[in-house]
Amino acid sequence: MFMGKFWNRVDFLRESQGMTQARLAKKLNKSSRTVEDWKKRKYVPTGDVCVSIAKLFDTSVEFLITGDELSLKDDSFIVGEPLDSVYTVKGPVELLDDEEATIVVPIVPQVLSAGLGEEFLEGSYESVGRVRILERMARGIDHASLVAAIVKGDSMTGVQIFSGDVVIFARGHIDENGIYVISLYGEVKVKRLEFRAGDQMIFIHSENNRYSVEEIPMTNDNLVILGKVVGWVHCHPY
Repeated sequence: MFMGKFWNRVDFLRESQGMTQARLAKKLNKSSRTVEDWKKRKYVPTGDVCVSIAKLFDTSVEFLITGDELSLKDDSFIVGEPLDSVYTVKGPVELLDDEEATIVVPIVPQVLSAGLGEEFLEGSYESVGRVRILERMARGIDHASLVAAIVKGDSMTGVQIFSGDVVIFARGHIDENGIYVISLYGEVKVKRLEFRAGDQMIFIHSENNRYSVEEIPMTNDNLVILGKVVGWVHCHPY
């Protein structure tokens, strides 16, 4: 089961960095045809190639094969909990006095569309990675509710959310106007919401003039607000 997901994890990391498969093959000194054949056969390459891939994306071979990060002896590497140290593949590093506390958030396989909608993934699923954010980005929010997902599309470029970026949001957190992750008619999107209680309407804004504003009644069951965005990490190549 782990082996079959090897290339899913590689593809996610590659796309997060805006790298094409052809570019990946070139960096590995392999032909595009070879890499494509590996993927079709769900073949995990030899150890030296796995190490090269891990180094390209600043991750570990263990993560590529099993989906798990290397664990710390003191169990401080727990999703949703502040860390007392910064963890790298080389081991834990103690925070300096002037360094801010961070939180590690799981990245889910759900794609957040900033443009045409992606189908909502039902049920539970394994994370495909983790992203570190400053603890103050989620001040006042239950850290256990935080999840991250990759963005696809260009409708939010006006607020500097680009295709390939990773958005972090708090599941179930709704308080006021802002950027949210929503499911609209079964399609998951990241949009700016404007609540107009007097009119009992929600205005769904894109931050790109190419997209129009959508008006949805608050009573419309086809709109589900999945959570409020607390921040995002730029992964685009430009």
